[in-house]
Amino acid sequence: MMMLRTCTSRIRTRTGVVVGDSSRALSSYAIDSFSKITQKTATTFATTASTELSILGNPNGGQLTFSALSAASHCTSLPDILSLQAVFVGVADTKSESLLTVKPLNLKPSRTQESCAVSYSQNDQPIAEFFFTFGNMESNSSRGGFSYPSSAAHVPPPPLPSPADPKMANYSELLDSKMGNILAVAKHHKFVLDPEASTLYQKHANDISTDESRLTGWGGYADCKPIELKDLSFLMDCFPPPILAQEPTGWVPTISYSVNFFSKPKYNPVLVKLDFQTRIAVDGVIECDGHAWDEEDGLLATSRQMARVWKPK
Repeated sequence: MMMLRTCTSRIRTRTGVVVGDSSRALSSYAIDSFSKITQKTATTFATTASTELSILGNPNGGQLTFSALSAASHCTSLPDILSLQAVFVGVADTKSESLLTVKPLNLKPSRTQESCAVSYSQNDQPIAEFFFTFGNMESNSSRGGFSYPSSAAHVPPPPLPSPADPKMANYSELLDSKMGNILAVAKHHKFVLDPEASTLYQKHANDISTDESRLTGWGGYADCKPIELKDLSFLMDCFPPPILAQEPTGWVPTISYSVNFFSKPKYNPVLVKLDFQTRIAVDGVIECDGHAWDEEDGLLATSRQMARVWKPK
């Protein structure tokens, strides 16, 4: 079983969980450089999808979402992403420049909530449409908004060993060793799984099949980038899809994708708890639900993804 390679030169530990050193410039991290945008006008931006974050040569939907969110963040006065919705209608070409056009949806600026739409196009052809809502989480918290007590939480995290526990397995390393550039995104993604709880790992590592499609563990970036709120827009676009425990296909293209954000990651973590399950699969269309928590079991975000499953030829 593969052991977790920790970023010992750039990390400290808190309650046994790996956290980041925020002194490193964010621009030096892969996700930031591969999803870089260039501002053309007040509301238009350019970007080029990277093959480094591709699956079978096709850009990962999370990468496009991350770039669109970066563009939208330039056009709001509020600091935090609260929700996003994405609909994918085409596949971006990694050899051509794409245009991101931001359209504010508020009639006037607001102190509590602002929304905008972002159109992702290439060569005058639509690729995806995004809708973002921004707010101020610290302001919401200071107002004493209602929360369930932890004992009554509706979405508790699964019990997970520390990512450094010897029984945990680095699934991204397993994929990279088996498939290499076919799943280029695996080189930059880190998913440290609990083998007993993740049926996808059981299938790929030990060829054990079950009726459940689930991926449970700690997730983050291979270069140990500290996870910020916006990074969940990439990480919640689950890779690899749990449905691969049932159907050994290489690409599960996203149809639609949504994320609701509830709190910011604490202590500059380089890994957060992630749990993804696919309970619905009908005629090649699946629905995947995801949840993310911090090390103190605080809910960070929830996601829902609809995708197609292409059978191997």
